[in-house]
Amino acid sequence: MKKLTIVFFILLTSFNTVETKVYICGPTGAKKYHYSENCRGLTACRHQITKVSVAQAQGYGLTLCGWED
Repeated sequence: MKKLTIVFFILLTSFNTVETKVYICGPTGAKKYHYSENCRGLTACRHQITKVSVAQAQGYGLTLCGWED
């Protein structure tokens, strides 16, 4: 039983999901998200460039930048 518990614990802790981070222009008004901080789509940004998760950016209603398709 101890071996099964140890194996189960190892399996639970070994799967670590990596959350992809993306960049958006400012806290409001952005329409697209970018994988690269140096993307052409961010050159016109007049606000602070913010790093958020893909899920968070999609939750804001943002879509992927056309330069990064």
